[in-house]
Amino acid sequence: MSADAPGPHETRNSQRDNRGQTVQAGSIGGGVHFHSAPDRAPVPRQVEPPTPYFVNHEECQSWTRGHMDPDAPPKVVVYGGPRGIGKTELLRMISYTTGDYFTGGQLTFRYARGRQEDGAAALAQFLQVLGVHRSALPEDPGLWPGAYRTHTHDRRLLVVVEGAWEPAQVRALVPSGRGSLVLVSNDGADLRELKWADHARTTDLRPLDRAASLVLMERLVAHPLAEEDPGALERLLEVCGGLPLALVLVSGQLDAGGPGSAAALVARVDGARRMLRAIGDDQGNLDVFFRTAYEGLSPRAAALYRALGTWPGSRFDRRIAARVGDAGALRELVTARLVKEDGDGLGFEHDLLRVHAGELAEEEPERGRRERLRLMLDAYLASLGFAERLVRGERLRVVDLDRLLEGEEDPFGGDAELARGWLSRERPTLVAVVLGCADAGLHEHTWRFAELATALYLEERYLHDWEATGTAGADAARMVGNAAAEARLGALVSRPLRDLHKEDLARERILRAVELVEDVEDELLRGSVWEFYGRFLEKDDPAGAIEAYDRSVRHNRASGSPHAVRGTALAILFRGAARLAARRPEEAVADLEDAVGRLLALPEGPDDRMAARARTALGRAYHAAGRDREAVAALNLAVEGFSALTAHLGYYEAEAHEALAEVLDGLGAAGDARRHRAEALRLFREVGSPRAQAVEERASGERDRAREPAGPGD
Repeated sequence: MSADAPGPHETRNSQRDNRGQTVQAGSIGGGVHFHSAPDRAPVPRQVEPPTPYFVNHEECQSWTRGHMDPDAPPKVVVYGGPRGIGKTELLRMISYTTGDYFTGGQLTFRYARGRQEDGAAALAQFLQVLGVHRSALPEDPGLWPGAYRTHTHDRRLLVVVEGAWEPAQVRALVPSGRGSLVLVSNDGADLRELKWADHARTTDLRPLDRAASLVLMERLVAHPLAEEDPGALERLLEVCGGLPLALVLVSGQLDAGGPGSAAALVARVDGARRMLRAIGDDQGNLDVFFRTAYEGLSPRAAALYRALGTWPGSRFDRRIAARVGDAGALRELVTARLVKEDGDGLGFEHDLLRVHAGELAEEEPERGRRERLRLMLDAYLASLGFAERLVRGERLRVVDLDRLLEGEEDPFGGDAELARGWLSRERPTLVAVVLGCADAGLHEHTWRFAELATALYLEERYLHDWEATGTAGADAARMVGNAAAEARLGALVSRPLRDLHKEDLARERILRAVELVEDVEDELLRGSVWEFYGRFLEKDDPAGAIEAYDRSVRHNRASGSPHAVRGTALAILFRGAARLAARRPEEAVADLEDAVGRLLALPEGPDDRMAARARTALGRAYHAAGRDREAVAALNLAVEGFSALTAHLGYYEAEAHEALAEVLDGLGAAGDARRHRAEALRLFREVGSPRAQAVEERASGERDRAREPAGPGD
């Protein structure tokens, strides 16, 4: 054997992804010790800066600073008050002015209104921001709170929570680091339990006084307010009642009207008949300003405003607006400060404006209103269809994408990463649209949106979103008698239901899917449903899972579809894992060898990511069968496969190194085993996996044994 060639149990040194000091050397005598701090994720700064026009609330800011103690346990501070009072801007100002104090960074999360949601989605987001790779998140969401406390133990964090309507949603996000502070914005939900049980501090924001209201208006209006009629200006301040949102709206109208416009505005305000009931009293109500702002619009801008009021989500884009209006009308809404625009799209300046627009739309004939809504939904469905195809490729789907996208322009220009980013940003809108379509009885739109939205959930694992949209989609498909769509969505939604420990609901959905798909003339869909049934069974019933994967393979082969090649390969891969769990290693080896070959020979090109994962499973199967030299070869190929990938899959690569170390231990190659275990530990730490602790304990035990003196008989 050449001196340069690796031995049968050896692997070459790798400097790939090295982030610190590296030493390569031959034989070294004596003790050599190197110590370095592990890499950490950048300090998060998630809270947006406040508007430059922010005024007042100094009392609340001082009160908050009085609760900042670097040595105290984490504290919770709750700010109450009606919408539009300025809670969000206050929290942003506090975050902005205390950035140096919270050395661990700033995190923020907004719960979606009107949706049942615990803290799982927020925890998943926070853990990833803190350096936990999404592939390293424990499959059981019940383990996420502990992981969050672990990763925040040595950080002084500021956490901003908006939209919570029950105490548990806040408790889930309280970090463990000393001196940390959680700021909560409360629009009226009952969070009193936080004060009683968690000793949270609470305060209500008060409206701005006259002086502060005037300062805010002076900052927002380009011309001097001294040019306005004093009586008219005083009346406007009176009706605004110190509510920042009302002041912003009035300032926008004064700015647009120019010097001397206050008197005309007061005449319109005093002549208004309708009041928005959500905020205000007899002397001051937001509907006055919403109505006057609306009545100042051109007919085409007013029509667009009403149409957008029927849109289910809080945000939309130009493509949606263009279906029911034109660029000039949209620009007019933005200028009037009824609609805002940022880098991620468009939305109403405030939720109450959306309510107002929706109320106006309700005054129109239902037929026209629903037709405009359908036009907007179709535009959004096309965008979602392009994103789904770019992210998932040519895979099984019940939605006919070719027909859906015919004549439409791809907003992503064929860029899969751009589409993936759009999906992540659209997360709250996707849920709102699916549920909004369901509430409106638009069943065809509901199930189509629900199926295409899984392009996000299969990658990001937003379990509660997936459960809500998948359940609504399956039910909608049942309402229109589409057995294929119901089977597809029922099988898909069994995954998040199982992960959320809703076993009975998951079983009900997957069994219903299995029953339905037998009457569907689509072998490819049958193969997919049986694969999901195998995944449902694999933990508790490996034998049943093997049988389900057998059915999946048969249906895929019978389909004759080119898309079935990958489906067959995955079913065989999962069947091999199930056979290994059932302690049938030789059968597992046969399946996994077959799966590797199939994944590397797909018509659309090799799936190197899944092939590397299959080789890890194959190495374990070889080891279980007593074929350790083959196990080493397979696991080395898995490690090399992960190394060659552009996408970083640290968790799965760490699994390959860990498995290889176990095999090398049995072969007596202690040095190589230690090297691979160290690499597994590095990767597990890099993605924040809890498995790092177990690997560290194993490595520590080996070091202790190596230092033990030899016995007298040795």
